[in-house]
Amino acid sequence: MPDAEKGAEIEDEEGGPAPEPKKQSPIIKWLIYIAGAILGLIVVTVISIIVAQKTATSVFKQQKNIALVKAPPPLDVFNFPDEFRINTADVEESHFIKMKLSFGVEQGQPALTSELAARIPQMQNIINLIMQRKTKEELKSVEAQLDLREEIKSHINHILTNGKIQEVYFKEFIVN
Repeated sequence: MPDAEKGAEIEDEEGGPAPEPKKQSPIIKWLIYIAGAILGLIVVTVISIIVAQKTATSVFKQQKNIALVKAPPPLDVFNFPDEFRINTADVEESHFIKMKLSFGVEQGQPALTSELAARIPQMQNIINLIMQRKTKEELKSVEAQLDLREEIKSHINHILTNGKIQEVYFKEFIVN
């Protein structure tokens, strides 16, 4: 009976003959892989283009919004009569700061302008104290100078009673 079993067709569970597995040629496998890779590249390219267009559109909208903002009105300028020459806090080498300073104040504020003129010695003292704490390295970058402007502005505004300064301008700023 073993010979009879060899010759008999193999039947699947439903009673019909079982399909023989088909062998794919290696060329067909490679073509399927290449087609999949090309399809993947197309999908990535399309997604990249869509993202790039949306990004470009949002950047344009941001730039457009910036361009539409009106410039603030010009400020009156209060100039210090003397320049500042201050030693830095450096220990190894001695360095100094030379600067000419102005404040921008809102226009039409004669009370504030007269208060600034009356408080020149007090403001010079505050600015000297702020600057003497700084080292040469702390004053090199633009960011550090912007922070210094804000620090000076906040300290000076703290003592003023007839208004506030809006901006601090360095007309000259040299660190040696």
